[in-house]
Parts: sequence; C-alpha cells; structure tokens
Amino acid sequence: MPDQIKADTESMSAYSSKLTAPEMPPSLARLGTPPNLTGLFEGIAMSVLDKAATASMAAFMAKMTEEMVTDSTKVKTAALTYSAADVTSALELATSATKVLKQGIDLVKKTAGSGQQQPSTAEKPADQTASDASQDLV
Repeated sequence: MPDQIKADTESMSAYSSKLTAPEMPPSLARLGTPPNLTGLFEGIAMSVLDKAATASMAAFMAKMTEEMVTDSTKVKTAALTYSAADVTSALELATSATKVLKQGIDLVKKTAGSGQQQPSTAEKPADQTASDASQDLV
C-alpha cells in the first residue's frame, strides 16, 4: 500500500489519519508530568533515613564485633586459667592419693606385723609365780 500512495498527497493524508500512536505504558506515564514535590521531599527524607540507618547499623556491627573479640579473649584467658588450675588440682590429688596409699600400705604392714608378735602379757608362762604376775599388773 505505501507504494501506491507515494506521490498522491491526498491518499497519504487519508492513510495517516487512520494511524494512531500506541498508548503510553504505565511505567512511562510520569515522564510527561511535572515532578511531585511531596514525592520529591519523601524521596529525599527516605534517602537521609536510609543513610542514617546504614550508619547506625554499621556502628552497631562494629560494637558487636568488638564485644565478640573481647569476649573471645576473656574466654581464652579463663580457659588457660582453668587449665592451669586443673593441672594444679590433678597434682594435689595425685599427691594426696599417694599419701593415702602409703598410709594404707603402712597399716597393712602394721596389721600383718602384729599377728606375728610375741604373746601378750595376759598370757603368762605356766612357770611364772603369782607374785611375778601381780607385779606385771602394777
């Protein structure tokens, strides 16, 4: 069709009157309107608020990181202290166990030795006289 109307101005005019521009998509509808001042101020305020929130969050994260490092150091120090205390307690326990074991061995030796001792003074030989027995009681 465009070949037929190339030189005919009336046909070109009739053809162009039937042509219409497509509708503007909703996403581009604001391009032709003047800026909304309320929206402009809201946008600026949201930008400032976003920057303040970002700075606040960064400060909070820095503080939390510092506290975590400090707590980690305290925990490591406490662990080393407890480890040293555990070693000391273990040595004291081993020393005490050795003393108790030695006392037990001494008691066993004493008990075993008392079974092999000479007869007690209550059992007197038959040839001892009554006067000798009375002197033993005193």
